[in-house]
Amino acid sequence: MGTNAKTTHTPYAITPAGSTERDNQNPPEPPPAPVADEPTTAEPGQLPVTPIPLTPDVGHAYGEPVLVGGADLLASTATLVSYHSADGPRSVLHARVGEDAEAKLLDALNISSEMVPTQVEQKVAGRLPVDEKHELAEKLITAAKSVNHHITKGNLTVGGKVPVSTAKKIAAAEAAFKTLAEEVGGDASPLEQSMVEDYASKLDAVRWAAAAAVTVDHVKPFLHEGTATVTVMVPLPPSDVMGSNTLAVLRDATRIKPNLDTSTGEASWDGTRATNVLGKEYAIDLGDGYQAVYRPYGINDPAKSEYSLRGRLEVIAPTGEGHGPELVRRLGQLNLAHRPMTRDEGEYTYLTANITAQSLDSNAGIAAAHVTGEHLEEMVRQEIFHERAHEAIGMTEPQLVRFAKDIQLEAHTRALPAKVQVLRDAVAKATGFADGAALAASPGYSPVPRRSAGWLTWTRFDVGNSLGKLTKAFGSQSLVHRTSFNGLKAMLATGVLASTERRTTMGIHQDVGTSESVDKLTGGASSVFLRVWPSNSAPSARRLLRRQRRYFRCGQPGQGRPVRCQVDQEPLQDREVHQFEQRGDVRRRHRPAR
Repeated sequence: MGTNAKTTHTPYAITPAGSTERDNQNPPEPPPAPVADEPTTAEPGQLPVTPIPLTPDVGHAYGEPVLVGGADLLASTATLVSYHSADGPRSVLHARVGEDAEAKLLDALNISSEMVPTQVEQKVAGRLPVDEKHELAEKLITAAKSVNHHITKGNLTVGGKVPVSTAKKIAAAEAAFKTLAEEVGGDASPLEQSMVEDYASKLDAVRWAAAAAVTVDHVKPFLHEGTATVTVMVPLPPSDVMGSNTLAVLRDATRIKPNLDTSTGEASWDGTRATNVLGKEYAIDLGDGYQAVYRPYGINDPAKSEYSLRGRLEVIAPTGEGHGPELVRRLGQLNLAHRPMTRDEGEYTYLTANITAQSLDSNAGIAAAHVTGEHLEEMVRQEIFHERAHEAIGMTEPQLVRFAKDIQLEAHTRALPAKVQVLRDAVAKATGFADGAALAASPGYSPVPRRSAGWLTWTRFDVGNSLGKLTKAFGSQSLVHRTSFNGLKAMLATGVLASTERRTTMGIHQDVGTSESVDKLTGGASSVFLRVWPSNSAPSARRLLRRQRRYFRCGQPGQGRPVRCQVDQEPLQDREVHQFEQRGDVRRRHRPAR
């Protein structure tokens, strides 16, 4: 599909089934971030497919992908990103709302005419005043970056002389540390003493890195938790505000404006936003320091606004750690599903995706299974209503609305195991299996997604069950992506190949892709485009570059000449073919693309 497509691309990633050989070759994924406590008494099918991390790995530009129950979000997928900032981690939930779910989201909003400054008490992770006074953290960070920069350039080596500029920056950090320690003195509070010890350790690490000619880890300011009164811009409550609706104001569209450190691959965000965006958005106050930004489909005319921005949602937490689960729960204030996807729900979604991918929608047995599933859920809903009807006595209208939603959610959850079994049996018979059990036992059937950097990928079971044929058909082909020199730098800094829209959330500046501005208007900015070329006609390789389990064979950049990068040729079952961003349904999986 070319970049002029205005189809909403759904990010169902279908990759060949895993193999023992590949698993042995590739290093293990890093351990996941700490997650919120999950109930230990839940049935296996009710456990989350992707537990929600308390705090995603801070600075990881591509974030932590999670699955959210229901179908309100495209592919039921959201991404949690925690950016570095001087005030502590800034966590943001990025998602794209399905067009069918927009009406209920807008129902949750009480539209205001303007934004006003308001002072609120927030829990913050901040720096001590004496630290900010002497700018010790800034000087240490500058020194650490100088060490890493000169190591990368090759003029800081073991036994060699430390470059003058680096030595001056280390000396400035040493002087600031000495002044700070003297000012704190012997009467330092326990918190101030912890700060001095923390910075002493970081200063030693920078000195040692310079002497040993090794890169130094990202230096972070010393932070402490507390409460503070901060001024935030919130929608002015309209005079006719009713019920518990969330306040929002319509404004010109914006984008968050993070920055990517290409030497570390980490992203930071100070809260600023880019304003050169065509379209409109709602700025939403969720209370307690939480905010959301939503770009609606309805008022953003595709002919006059950035098509790829429509439906995109950000939920932004106050600075600090531990906000991951709450960011997901805050979706409920927008009338959207707001809980992790369960394993039963995950399998149902997986079956539905395979039905679409394999063009089974018109199969009579599958159509009947869908109808049976709806009848099962309605029966359960009626049972729950009769069980709990007495609870509705005396409820207000908003309480009755929440009560009805709770019954809907409980019915959906209770009916899912039976709905999964019915649909699995129908899909099995439509694809030549005896029953659902036989399909589930086949090697290609895998309803649990694999994590690949900031994305989740699933196995299309007909592909997984036909690897021999696919390997033979694709064995002499390569996937090729054309990029610029700056695009190559961004790929190597982050280890991923990402679309224009995704690069924006990662802090990668504009003018990396070949047609970014046009793609935003046509919808292509939500996609990454690869070509399938015979391996013997791929661009000549001069360098083999490896970064985070992804291999790129790249030609040398030239004056006015783009860099061509080829995914290194391996047997198909041993090569991870990544779904990097919303790229359409899986039938386009191996077609040549722009």
